Amino acid sequence: MQGQVSTTVEVESSRDGAAVEAATPRADQESGLTVVAASQQAGPGAVLAGFGLIAAGAVAAWAIWRSGISAAKIQPKDSTAVFLTLLVFAAAVERLLEPFSRWLPGRAAEAALARTVAEADARTDGPTDADREAVAAATATAARAKANRTIVAWGLASGLATVASSAGGFYILHAVAGGDWNGVAIWIDAIVTGVMVGSGTKPLHDLINRAQNGPPSAA
Repeated sequence: MQGQVSTTVEVESSRDGAAVEAATPRADQESGLTVVAASQQAGPGAVLAGFGLIAAGAVAAWAIWRSGISAAKIQPKDSTAVFLTLLVFAAAVERLLEPFSRWLPGRAAEAALARTVAEADARTDGPTDADREAVAAATATAARAKANRTIVAWGLASGLATVASSAGGFYILHAVAGGDWNGVAIWIDAIVTGVMVGSGTKPLHDLINRAQNGPPSAA
């Protein structure tokens, strides 16, 4: 059909940062409609929500430490075991939160973008200028919504992991430095651990590869 518009709508959340690439509607060669959305930053409300979730996890970690019910510190035998434990921890948190991702912000905006593109696609005489404007606006909205979802998901995962770290006794700084190290309180270490876990498995996987393989050689 001449003037057909297609789109790819990204539905999975990313933890690579608050600025994320939006779903980008694109046109076939016949229609000449090309809409490219710039990356969008998360809104202030999403940023506050993300850091608020981390703060809630920090308060819970402090309360666990203060009450004296923290588990004994887990001390893996070497640095590779430390980061592998962290990787498993992050994967477990991701799988635990996955069923709840549907309630995070951004799904409605993505659905609206898909409907807008479908309406433009249905026109037999090709998309109009109004269609182009509507698709551009819906794409920008979806990009902002995805950025909001990213930061809220990161805050939720980090807060939950902070509590799990304090309750379970796994603290990344103490695990790396050794069982006798007391540079920071363990509840602060729980926050550091939680933020690392909340960043997701990919950054940790890359970190492990760098630690095992060393710096890349110069070309």
